[in-house]
Amino acid sequence: MKTYLLFLIIIPASFIYWNNQSFKSIELNEVHPTSTINCAYANELVGQWKRTAVGQDANSNRILEESEKTKLEPGAQDNLNLNSDGKCKVFGMGMELEGTWLVKNYKGKKTLFVYTKDIANLPQDDKDVSAMRFEIVSIQGDKLVVIPPIFSFMLSEYTRSK
Repeated sequence: MKTYLLFLIIIPASFIYWNNQSFKSIELNEVHPTSTINCAYANELVGQWKRTAVGQDANSNRILEESEKTKLEPGAQDNLNLNSDGKCKVFGMGMELEGTWLVKNYKGKKTLFVYTKDIANLPQDDKDVSAMRFEIVSIQGDKLVVIPPIFSFMLSEYTRSK
């Protein structure tokens, strides 16, 4: 009888443990392989950026057209300050986050990874999973267009502050 009770406890516990491990591995595989993009490209991003437009990419052409832009509500702007030493600050809309940033190849696309201070001591794989990821759609002069974290159907346009 005791043997059956032991199996009733061990089998579900093993299932839960291995199931969680497979989810963790899926998350890690989602991020990897990543590679750091060369410094010349990352240097184009150094500066202070203010979100000036946002909109749904209705025709999926990865261009934020005038007809797709929506009016930003007062206070809805956010800012990205990307320093040349790899430190950054994301603020606006009632938040202020400090941390570090890198540009990496993520799923074949240039992506800005922002690592906030609360995840700084995690192993790199865990940091990559927890990072805020902005897919870089284009950067032309003082205009940066990204797909922001979470909103894969939206485009955000940032303008470099002087």
